[in-house]
Amino acid sequence: MGWVSNDNEHEGWAAPVAPDGRLSASSTAEGMLVKGVTGRYVPDVTMPDYELIPDKEIIGWRGACVCGWQGEMWERVTTPAAADFSRRRDYVAPDEFANASSEVEDAIQDEWNAHIAPSEAILGVEAAAREYSQAGHRLDKTVAAAKAAGASWADIGRAVGISRQSAHERWAEKQ
Repeated sequence: MGWVSNDNEHEGWAAPVAPDGRLSASSTAEGMLVKGVTGRYVPDVTMPDYELIPDKEIIGWRGACVCGWQGEMWERVTTPAAADFSRRRDYVAPDEFANASSEVEDAIQDEWNAHIAPSEAILGVEAAAREYSQAGHRLDKTVAAAKAAGASWADIGRAVGISRQSAHERWAEKQ
């Protein structure tokens, strides 16, 4: 499962980690697909630039994003007793599919959300700037209509919350 930011600039996932540190972005029934050919693992038939890492060899998980960001490592431990969420350790049996548990995946998604937070905040700034610009254009048109209808600069200034002189300086040349 993966996540996409609202601006579609970021796509993140909980990536299984191979023994050599490479991250997987996909999997098959035979194992995790990892880009790069080391000769240690079987190349994938459909994607020759990828190797199949057996699930039992996956050493943990970390957040990954298409932008290149990587989160901290969550270690895969060999016994349920060694699992300790507070120390970023989780147990997945060697004979099981090596995806992160839902708890680890949720924690990784939280880390990824923190990674994209500045991008998401900028979306809010952009939206507010558009609204501000649109409101300014509406105000300019409304002031022009009021002036054409006979309103004084004092009336317009009072309506906007500025002085007569400030209203005149701001809108007189736009008439």
